[in-house]
Amino acid sequence: MVPALDLVLAVDIGTSSVRAMLFDAAGEVAARSQRSYSTVRPAPYQEEQDPDVIRDETYRAMVDCLAQPGAAPARVGAICFSSQLYGIIALDAADRPLTRNIMWSDGRAEPQAEAMKAAGLQQRLYPVTGCPMNSIYPIAKLAWLRETSPEVFRQARRFVSIKDYIAAPLIGDWAVDHSMASATGLFDIHRRRWHPEALAAVDVAENRLPRPVSGVEGFPLATGSPLAGRGLCDRVQVFLGGGDGPLANLGSGAAAPGAVNVDLGTSGAARCTVASPMVDAAGSLWCYCLNEDLWTLGGILTNVGNAYQWLGTNVVGVADSACDVYAVMNRLAADIAPGAGGLFFLPYLRKVRSPYWDGRLKGVVYGLTADHNVGHMARAMLESIAFDLRSIIALMRRESAVADRVVLTGGLARSPILPQLLADVLGEEVFAPDNAEGSIAGAAILGLRGLGVIDGVDFVGKARPGRSFAPQPSTREGYDNAYHGYVRLVEALRQIAL
Repeated sequence: MVPALDLVLAVDIGTSSVRAMLFDAAGEVAARSQRSYSTVRPAPYQEEQDPDVIRDETYRAMVDCLAQPGAAPARVGAICFSSQLYGIIALDAADRPLTRNIMWSDGRAEPQAEAMKAAGLQQRLYPVTGCPMNSIYPIAKLAWLRETSPEVFRQARRFVSIKDYIAAPLIGDWAVDHSMASATGLFDIHRRRWHPEALAAVDVAENRLPRPVSGVEGFPLATGSPLAGRGLCDRVQVFLGGGDGPLANLGSGAAAPGAVNVDLGTSGAARCTVASPMVDAAGSLWCYCLNEDLWTLGGILTNVGNAYQWLGTNVVGVADSACDVYAVMNRLAADIAPGAGGLFFLPYLRKVRSPYWDGRLKGVVYGLTADHNVGHMARAMLESIAFDLRSIIALMRRESAVADRVVLTGGLARSPILPQLLADVLGEEVFAPDNAEGSIAGAAILGLRGLGVIDGVDFVGKARPGRSFAPQPSTREGYDNAYHGYVRLVEALRQIAL
């Protein structure tokens, strides 16, 4: 008897590691594997990763997952991806890297982004691409590469994301899903194609970029791929899936229009699902494709888990190899009352994106006295993240109907104090699913949908278990005052930023 092809091998290419999991239609995980890799910082505000290391570790994670007890590779009907957004790699004529992956957290292209804004490109491109003009986006990174490394730019046969680079040997093609493409600043989110004026702005012809496709367009697994001989059926399909941000809305159960997901990991974001592409007049929010008929509207925080870990490692002195930095920091923060004793910690260690999009801002500890300790700093950092999320969600409410409930996912969401802290700062219910997976679960849902195992945009069967956190009136007023003080402090620092 031919086994049913009812499992999806979902793969999430994250900032610090790649994870592979086998999901069934109910969202149950049959097997999992994880592999880590590092980031290099060759200069201030520059962050890169070796694309070959990430590609190799991704394949190892997939192979390891398929080899786990209970994996049943013969039942796998689909492979589907989620990936970190915003990176760019230049490839030569043999499709070998000319550069490392210039990451989402890299801020080197700020001068190029500012020059394009001064030339009026923000006003013309943003309504079409949904991307504010900023150094996070590949459009600015390509401008930087063209100006600073013209020979590399000239030699490059194509420019791809890390997911494109990993998927190409599996599908035998250079393709990019609409979700990943929409986070480049080069893609028309209305017509789902590369935008001619954006391409012209960086002198990149369309044939130097991967072919845009639906995230649920199936590709047969290429002959001789790294997964050959691993027990997979010859009918298995590869789906490119989407970017980790938009897919977190699917995976968290926040896929209905107006539903809000806050995803807090190495970076963070607040997003709501919308039924049509939209932007805001001030250019403060981004809008990306989610699937064929949904988009996500929101903002990104570049200083979240990475900043929290920096504080724990470099100030508190927690050794990464000895224990979980998050666990130590959470214990310190939990001992401090809401408001952190009047301390503010602006966590802007990397270039600031949402809600301010102001690369001049730096990290600041304000209000420090002899009565404060490192626990106050840990608490103040978590509160600052919540304050910035509140500003982003307020911007979203100006543009669209947004639910008065937030679904919270991501590694930092497992903090024992953060869900309640966030509910108190936002003044609305926060739901934390027991399974805090967002992006990789979203990839599994797209894979199941591509297979025809499910019709909608959620797993089938039981409701998702989790805990709800309601705002505490006794804390809410204090956080209202602290939030407004925080915003005034940020605006004052923007006036004197050098």
